[in-house]
Amino acid sequence: MLRHSIRRWLAGAAVAGAFLAATAAPATAAGELRIAARDLLVAPGHTAPGAVRVDGDSSPAGSPVTLDIDLSGWDSLGTFTVTNDGGWDCARRADTLRCLGAFGRWSRTPTLYFQLTARADAPLDGRAELTVRAVSAGGTATRKITVTVVEGVDLVTEPKTALRAGPGGTVDLTSTVRNAGPAPVHGAVLTLDADMDVMSVDNFRNCRRAEARPTICRFDTELAPGVSYRLSAPLPLTLKTFLRSGLVLPNRLQWWTLDDWALVEQDPDVPLPPDTPGTGDELRLVAESTARQTDTAAWNSWTAVGITVTGDRTADAAAVGGRVSAKVGDRVTVTPGFRNHGPTAVETWREIPLVRFRIPDGTTAVEVHWGCAPIGGGPWKPGDTYGQPGAREYGCSGPGDIAGVGETVSYFVTLRVDRLPRPTAGRVTIDVEADTDPANDRAEIVLVPPAGSGGNGGGDDSLPITGGSTALTMAVGGLLLAAGTTGVLLARRRRTDFVA
Repeated sequence: MLRHSIRRWLAGAAVAGAFLAATAAPATAAGELRIAARDLLVAPGHTAPGAVRVDGDSSPAGSPVTLDIDLSGWDSLGTFTVTNDGGWDCARRADTLRCLGAFGRWSRTPTLYFQLTARADAPLDGRAELTVRAVSAGGTATRKITVTVVEGVDLVTEPKTALRAGPGGTVDLTSTVRNAGPAPVHGAVLTLDADMDVMSVDNFRNCRRAEARPTICRFDTELAPGVSYRLSAPLPLTLKTFLRSGLVLPNRLQWWTLDDWALVEQDPDVPLPPDTPGTGDELRLVAESTARQTDTAAWNSWTAVGITVTGDRTADAAAVGGRVSAKVGDRVTVTPGFRNHGPTAVETWREIPLVRFRIPDGTTAVEVHWGCAPIGGGPWKPGDTYGQPGAREYGCSGPGDIAGVGETVSYFVTLRVDRLPRPTAGRVTIDVEADTDPANDRAEIVLVPPAGSGGNGGGDDSLPITGGSTALTMAVGGLLLAAGTTGVLLARRRRTDFVA
């Protein structure tokens, strides 16, 4: 039985669309528009997630774009459902889904995520083409998504595993895979997407590696129904020497059918980079492939691998606050921040957000550092809101890669004082993984009325004493968000550019 775990299904669906977030130059274009999408496999009675995005050269943010998806070829085989419109306004008219949207930052539209569900009686090898057409002031582009109905199988692996090693140490990573479906699985592919500070050092003949890309191992073994298989040898991983103790480094193992992986290899949007095969033992067993197959439950085919860094390379991260005198009507600049007391450098890119700042009561944020974005009630998703004034609480992204020992990172926020009957404070907090002293992870930026003013007197317009470097903040912050924090994190984490 293919029983669904909602968490792992959603994660699998996210992976299926992740290539769109990292694709720099989608193929199939006309004029200045490009459409990013890829072909899909779906089993009878099951679903497959898909995604579409439009890129336009130099298309200004906010300029409109129309997206039409012709569903006439698919309607006889199954149903089409938009699962996350990302800001598109979609409506079905006859055989066409029309979505109205606009370009955002970097001349890209939001990603439109959808789900195809094949009828239980859909014939194997049934095929349909979804024609996607985009129109904007920059031109017109079309793309065809080929959907094929194939046999469904289910590859299952352990959801988590935990390993431990010190800086520079090596761990042996093992994995198992089970064919939980009723039919044989004719071969499989295993991919290892390692943290940027974890190096894969295997030399297996049927595995291929490229710098800053996943390890790809191909197995021709036929997996019998109900049988589990374990790697005949572990995959050795080495941690970089400068890592800080207490970190948990995220890695990902994922099993694919040969046909699902073939879609990745043949994706014209994100071609696989050159790689190098190993020269050691071959783990491959010969088997003949017959019917094409797709994994109908990708949510249970991957393993989250956490590697805890041991040893004594610790660091104490501290929140930085300050104090400023102000009166009603003043505009004062405060600089909430973060300081690394050491004795080890802190990877600031790992923390999202690095610094949180709550605006003092009685004030309004009228100017905000470009590294900070409002925090709402749910998970922090800054998107296009960096530097947006008027919020009560902000999250600030780490600048670049590393904060050295003794380094302070600050973020300016200009406050308009609307009322100040008594001293008021804004809360500064940080949440750095493996921090050795949580007691100093909170600080305050205090606004006080001048002496004898009763809350409405004159002031000296002094700035807060934070110990931060404003010049450093301006320079590093500008570099950070010129390209967008999301892009920086994708590049630093090296999430697989070509994995769908």
